[in-house]
Amino acid sequence: MEPLVFKKAKINKLLKAKEKDNYIFIEQNFTNSPSIILKSYLSPQIKTVVKTNSQQQHFHWGFSEMIHYTNSNRIPLNGALFYPANYDSSLRYPMIVYIYSKSSGEIHNYINPTLHNVAGYNVTTLTANGYFVLFADISYEEGNPGISALDCVTNAVKSVNDRNIIDSSKVGILGHSFGGYETNFIVTQSNLFAAAISGAGVSDIIHEYFTINSDHLKPEIWRFENQQFRMNRSFYQDKDSYLRNSPILNAEKINTPLLTWTGKNDQTVKAEQTIAFYVALRRLQKTHIMLQYPNEQHSLSSYMAQEDLSAKTIEWFNYYLKNEKAADWILKAN
Repeated sequence: MEPLVFKKAKINKLLKAKEKDNYIFIEQNFTNSPSIILKSYLSPQIKTVVKTNSQQQHFHWGFSEMIHYTNSNRIPLNGALFYPANYDSSLRYPMIVYIYSKSSGEIHNYINPTLHNVAGYNVTTLTANGYFVLFADISYEEGNPGISALDCVTNAVKSVNDRNIIDSSKVGILGHSFGGYETNFIVTQSNLFAAAISGAGVSDIIHEYFTINSDHLKPEIWRFENQQFRMNRSFYQDKDSYLRNSPILNAEKINTPLLTWTGKNDQTVKAEQTIAFYVALRRLQKTHIMLQYPNEQHSLSSYMAQEDLSAKTIEWFNYYLKNEKAADWILKAN
């Protein structure tokens, strides 16, 4: 067995000719848009059949790099670091950390910049706006989903900060769904981040544990004991761990400006989770804004809602991480 092709790129859609040892596949990375490539097994030469997005040469673009770090237990982890468009090594840039379990495998995805994003963020749009973006991988300890995320993400940010390429006082964090839960929890434990955005995230894991999911009509208990939350024990067997990892029970510790959003018809993580966190943070007089999108579910489907959230994501981070003038909706809400 010998490799047909091996390089720092995403290579897929591999097809073989019926009669000859010719192969065709799609190749891309963060900087280079997808191309259709023809290669013979017997020859090192490759031929580009189709190259997409030729207009990209007229625009500044970023690039990606895999970084490596460890958590507090010395478990090795990866992170995908995306550099700002037209990067200047003499400058120190703000950075946005995106979290959702393990996402570093997306390092070579080519992403068209757009405001049509189901969770309100777009890596290329953010790098075009002068941000580093870090996809930080997380290793989970049984019974401590929030604390594990805090530990791994903190070490990932430290790893990038040690390179002296970012402004450590201008780091934001962003997550959706389970990443939204992780974001909610992390800002209750750390002042590392100057701004945060949490989408459709659980804030009260005890209430969620006893919630009936409207999509599959069964309690969410399974999601905590046997699946994504990795508690691996029932609430009654380990109450302390549930209490320790629940964001809403630690809301008084939050000092990070937080933007949360939810679809009003979300049946995966009900909107009441975001609303409860909103009530808690307003009662505590924290810097917080909640967005609720009518007729939307766990991910935004309408272009109008996608454009609104994507624009607000950039405006929120620009205000807190780049000291730009606050948009009207930020001023009115506060």
